[in-house]
Amino acid sequence: MSKHSLICSIGVVALTAAFGAALIGGTANADEQTYAEKLGWGPEDRVVMFHDDDPGMAYSVNLGSIESLEDGVVTSVSIMMPCAWVDDFVEYLEDNPDVCAGLHLTLTSEFNRHRWGPLSGIDVVPGLVDEDGYFHRSVIDVVRNATPDEVEKEIRAQIAMAERMGIDITHLDSHMGTLFSHPEFFERYVEIGIEKNIPVLMATDLVGESDPRVAILRQAAERIWDAGLPVLDYLHASSYDWDEEDKTDRYIELLENLEPGLTQIIVHAARPTEDFERFTSSGPTRYADLRAMTDPRLREYIEEEGIILTSWRELHERRDQVAEEQAAE
Repeated sequence: MSKHSLICSIGVVALTAAFGAALIGGTANADEQTYAEKLGWGPEDRVVMFHDDDPGMAYSVNLGSIESLEDGVVTSVSIMMPCAWVDDFVEYLEDNPDVCAGLHLTLTSEFNRHRWGPLSGIDVVPGLVDEDGYFHRSVIDVVRNATPDEVEKEIRAQIAMAERMGIDITHLDSHMGTLFSHPEFFERYVEIGIEKNIPVLMATDLVGESDPRVAILRQAAERIWDAGLPVLDYLHASSYDWDEEDKTDRYIELLENLEPGLTQIIVHAARPTEDFERFTSSGPTRYADLRAMTDPRLREYIEEEGIILTSWRELHERRDQVAEEQAAE
């Protein structure tokens, strides 16, 4: 199952439960402004963040992330802190402090021959690990075995490690959508983001406009916004499952169909090395993402269409500015 499918099927159920029976039957917000407008862009502006997941996971992924940032249109990345190649990527961040880097909060270890476990310690979060001491391979196994307290401990451990390493954490999101898979997991994720004033991934389009749960999602988004953090209008996370060797045309088609507002497009760039295929078959789709992100045709289309590129760092800065302006009124 793709990340997009996971978030939309399991995650929306979790959000419905998390934000409760009291909201069921509610109506959509009367305020029709997009979050892009609330952050200061115009009503017709299409504001886009190409976001690269998974640096830290492997050297191949670090290479792809860096190339997509430096030579492509990627504007933000999120790091898998429990993985073996984090130190390598942190060295890059030390030399490039303006890079927008968040945490891809990781509670699963899905591959063969290349696995990872909790930073908080096996004995501290026993429900998060399998018989080998690694994270469970699937989201469902995390839901079945882990407690919300264990999830919170591991989230905090990954944030603490990033802080010790000097990472300026610009945002939080969730590897394989695990934190969207259970209402209490999601609640802890949001609470920690609010507590530490770190933006958390949240979009209002996880269900269609006709779905009765849309009001619940909007209420969840408003809670995050009211806490002083930015929110997305749209999230696209399906490109991992595209089977084309050349994804540029698919990304251009996606951009052609964007509504005005703030959109995050998730990519998984890598420049596969010899070891990469030993533990994952995702090399071709990740390499296709890298080629698309660095394809001049994609950048030219973005510029010709007047599409605005942004980052999580800019979103947070704009949200802070909105709060300051409101306080001064």
